[in-house]
Amino acid sequence: MYQEQDYISAFKTGDVSSMKNIAVVLVETRYPENIGAAARACANFGVEDLRLVCPSRLDWERMEAMATNIGKSVLGGLKIFDNLEDALSGCSYVVGSTARLGNYRRVYKTLRELAPEVVAYSTSNRIALVFGNEKWGLTNQQLYYCNDVYTIPTEGNTSLNLAQAVVVTLYEIYSRVKDVSLEKPALATFEEQQVMYHYIERVCELVDFVPHNNTVLWMTTIKRMLSRMDLTSKDAKIITGFCRKLLRFASLIKE
Repeated sequence: MYQEQDYISAFKTGDVSSMKNIAVVLVETRYPENIGAAARACANFGVEDLRLVCPSRLDWERMEAMATNIGKSVLGGLKIFDNLEDALSGCSYVVGSTARLGNYRRVYKTLRELAPEVVAYSTSNRIALVFGNEKWGLTNQQLYYCNDVYTIPTEGNTSLNLAQAVVVTLYEIYSRVKDVSLEKPALATFEEQQVMYHYIERVCELVDFVPHNNTVLWMTTIKRMLSRMDLTSKDAKIITGFCRKLLRFASLIKE
């Protein structure tokens, strides 16, 4: 087990360069202070990419005050998007956080269990860590875009403040960098995965496999299952091609 000084030394010598392959994505933030605090957390742990999706309020004075000099560079490179799908562009492995553990959330991992996997993927892939709104977190529709979902255990299953959740998440990942030697393959990009899942959904609809009253939740289950297979770009294209051929064949039969 590495001590804190080892982590500091590793960071200074560039051994945690995989942290630079991580993007922190904040969805529909309500308070500018949390954006600033998240920027500081990113800088603390070597993450340079902070993305916002439809923030309710951008008060740069308050954001800079919470970011302090440490997080100014991250705040200066802030990217803002109109929707989550665009914000995840270029990422191959998307991880969402949730404090709500409903029957359809399919959360099987704690942050500590997931952190080594994030490190392993980050050696060859762009990673997105997605955090939801301070009031209600990530919706089921937003969680659909995630390859995996984790929770941070707390006393009484209470939720953390958004900036606190970012700090805890990045610390757990950062502290696993020196412990993980396994590298994951380069996965299909987010865009390639979206195309693949679009055609899978169309095939499922064709054979009446997806319940009409909860399509998003059913497709989320399918997505989590396939995500465990570490699909590469070639894999995604094969599955997409198969589904397109099947749909074309089905249309010929109907004619």
